[in-house]
Amino acid sequence: MITYTYETTTHVPAAKLFRAIADIAHWPHWDSELESTEHDGGVQPGARFMLKPKGGPKVRMEIIEAVAPARFVDLARLPLAKMRTSHHFAESAGQTRVAITIEVWGLLGFLWDRVVARKQAASAAEQTRRFVAYAEAQP
Repeated sequence: MITYTYETTTHVPAAKLFRAIADIAHWPHWDSELESTEHDGGVQPGARFMLKPKGGPKVRMEIIEAVAPARFVDLARLPLAKMRTSHHFAESAGQTRVAITIEVWGLLGFLWDRVVARKQAASAAEQTRRFVAYAEAQP
């Protein structure tokens, strides 16, 4: 398994961050790599959705964990591989620690690492900055 992790802190409360990450329909507003998402609105383990990266095909996704306000985990089903992205939010002393973990595994995990995961890991700081700003601006 190939794993990448990015962590930062923010003053934005975990509840606001969780609401923003659970609002899958609006991910393209803060994720510059996404063209669109398709989601029925349910945010519970087993709920499925699709996302379309810019310049790429649609990807089948599933919510693995959704524990407000602390954790949101999704799973991408790629050809002969899977990629799990975990968002963890932990409040302490007026700050929220944001931890994002990307894991890739499977027969073609090495390929999907090169094509997708490395790029996501490389842009994690900027994407997280955009995500936090989006969450903060929400009511």
